[in-house]
Amino acid sequence: MSTKQPAKMINGKLCFTTGAMCETLGITRETLSRWDSMGCPKVARGWWPFREVLTWRGVLSASGFTSDAEPSQQNLYRKKLAAEARLKEQKAEEAEFKNTIVRSDYIPKDEAAAELKRSYSVLKRSMLAYSRQITKSLSSYIDSVTAGRIGNMVTELSLDALEQFSIKGVFTAPKKKAKGGQ
Repeated sequence: MSTKQPAKMINGKLCFTTGAMCETLGITRETLSRWDSMGCPKVARGWWPFREVLTWRGVLSASGFTSDAEPSQQNLYRKKLAAEARLKEQKAEEAEFKNTIVRSDYIPKDEAAAELKRSYSVLKRSMLAYSRQITKSLSSYIDSVTAGRIGNMVTELSLDALEQFSIKGVFTAPKKKAKGGQ
């Protein structure tokens, strides 16, 4: 009865048998088989290059033992795990944000825009109604032509103010030309 050596040199690499690798790393054969399907280095059936397996697992880097290998040195499996972890964090943040909306800490953008639009419509109607009210009030004290001019001036000022709401940035009113004799 011949017993298989637990380790030997293959192509200049120290390689362990499946059993020896599992025992050394404290893992099961199923775990090692799963690693194999994920791309763990293997030199031959049942033979695993010890240093390459440790590097693949992220325990070793080019400079020796490490707790965190450089991202460029990580294998695809580790990169995938890191990406999945970031995705889960983002989903958790998204869920937290949705919870704040449910708790009414925030309101949806469409709802806020609709409410602002309604409010600005009410504001516009109210501001443009000033001129009519002023014209009616003044007409009992001054002639109707002068009251109409004052009402028109209030309307223009109201329209200028409303235009400021409708543009981005800082509004500068256009220079108005002075009328001939007035």
